[in-house]
Amino acid sequence: MIGLVRAATFCATLAFGLVTAQAADKAFKRDDLADSAIKLEAQIKSEAGAVAKTNATLKTDADAAFKRNDFRTGLQILGQIAATTPDDSANWLRLARTIFQIRPANSSEQTFLFERASTAAYIAYQRAANPSDEADALAVLGRAMSERRLWRPALDSLRLSLDLREVADVRGQYEKMRDEHGFRLLDYTVDSDSASPRACFQFSEDLAKRTDFAPFLSLAGNDKPALTSEGKQLCVDGLKHGERYNINLRAGLPSTVKETLPKSAEFNVYVRDRKPFVRFTGRAYVLPRTGQRGIPLVSVNTQAVSIDVFRIGDRNLINTVIGSDFQRALSRYELSGLGEERGVKVWSGELTTATTLNQDVTTAFPVDQALGVLQPGIYVMTAAAKGPGSENDGSLATQWFIVSDLGLTAFSGNDGIHVFVNSLASTDAVAKAEVRLVARNNEILATRNTNDSGHVLFEAGLARGEGGLSPAMLTVAGDKADYAFLSLKSNAFDLSDRGVSGRAVPAGADAFVYAERGVYRSNETVYLTALLRDGQGNAVTGGPLTLLIERPDGVEFRRAVLADQGAGGRSLAVPLNSARPDRDLASSGLYRSQGGFGRRNHLHG
Repeated sequence: MIGLVRAATFCATLAFGLVTAQAADKAFKRDDLADSAIKLEAQIKSEAGAVAKTNATLKTDADAAFKRNDFRTGLQILGQIAATTPDDSANWLRLARTIFQIRPANSSEQTFLFERASTAAYIAYQRAANPSDEADALAVLGRAMSERRLWRPALDSLRLSLDLREVADVRGQYEKMRDEHGFRLLDYTVDSDSASPRACFQFSEDLAKRTDFAPFLSLAGNDKPALTSEGKQLCVDGLKHGERYNINLRAGLPSTVKETLPKSAEFNVYVRDRKPFVRFTGRAYVLPRTGQRGIPLVSVNTQAVSIDVFRIGDRNLINTVIGSDFQRALSRYELSGLGEERGVKVWSGELTTATTLNQDVTTAFPVDQALGVLQPGIYVMTAAAKGPGSENDGSLATQWFIVSDLGLTAFSGNDGIHVFVNSLASTDAVAKAEVRLVARNNEILATRNTNDSGHVLFEAGLARGEGGLSPAMLTVAGDKADYAFLSLKSNAFDLSDRGVSGRAVPAGADAFVYAERGVYRSNETVYLTALLRDGQGNAVTGGPLTLLIERPDGVEFRRAVLADQGAGGRSLAVPLNSARPDRDLASSGLYRSQGGFGRRNHLHG
């Protein structure tokens, strides 16, 4: 009996392997349909229940149901046949075709039926034993996919069906669907506002990878046009403003879906002049107090730029810096709110700019001449091109700035917030600068003056505030009305990926334990040294230190209480037992680490 069970198990395993191998050889594969096939087969078996009739009787009953146009009953009987003979490819294909004869009661049932039809056709294809049956199953699958408006798998299945067997009706269906939904040219755009204009053609599918498209595109007057392709787009680079081009896309341009461009297309493209616009060169907001004092402004095809400058005062700065507006381009509506609620307009006028057709022109806005002596706070400057063709809606070119020689650096630790103030011009430490720690609710938590090293410490108690009293910003004021700030809510520099993250700072005492070497033999003595230090590296003297020694398997080997032997140091000699295996002795050393024979332990209490 056991032998019969083993034989049956072997045969089932062999059959499953053959089915899997057969499915693996099929040209059309889709993971979503494969998953649906597993679910559908299980669902049909559940719906069929215990089937008492033979397959021959069930087929007779199905034929009778179809003769009286009772397709729902016939579909149910075909499901019973599928439950008893799941490898019958012809029955799965008949089941899929029957679904098309059923008139759905509503859109939900229609979706359900077409999904079941596509899955049944996929099962029929996977279990078909010859190319003719595969072609029939793929044709039905293509129809089911088209009914679901899944055009790419529908086209692929119809194409593979035609590869196996040419059928006029299937060919007509495929050609019509390919013209409407296959690989084709969708549209084209001309990037005229770029400094280097180009014309780009958008297709319905991804273009072939690592392909020379020069044979499929011609540019009148240029034998070797500069072409770039990315995804579904093919671009012609190197065009010039104010000129007209004749571009011809030739049939046969390849794609990644084994389809080519069905017909050629010719385009007459005009590259217009660039629209007047203006922009700033970057998002940096600290303008050096020494050297060049102008803010660079890049303009195109405009003789004048409309400028507005607003100032947000020092005591109203917190919500702007912590909020989402800071360093972001503002719209005209947001700008009006800024002037009415949070800040004040300090300058408004026009900046005359040079004009070179279609070229970027950089003009410096003279901050000193326009604004005079700057007050504490942050300034917001917006710019808009003037003249016909300029776009006055949407976001304005926006530059947030302060003029300062003060550079702020902050480090957070267990002992509080360390702040360093240095000159941006010389990097020298700035002494006697007033540094304020501002809370989230705009309350000043503390004020400190930097020492000769440009350093100031805000104690740990000030750094532990929560909610509205949490530290949010640092401001610094120096000589000659110099002013700067630093947000404590923005992301800190993350240098951990550069191997400089360092060791976790201990909250209490810190012990560094090491041996004089790393490998020991039997009957040798291990000399251990322990140095006890606090968070600042100072020796922790007095009081006993318990040293726990473990074997390589984690079992405690020895425990010793050591008194301070001076400067927080302790030592212990550990003789090794000659009976211990050498492989244990080599590592019972207890302390082997990369980069040195030691390790640090954090001690609390």
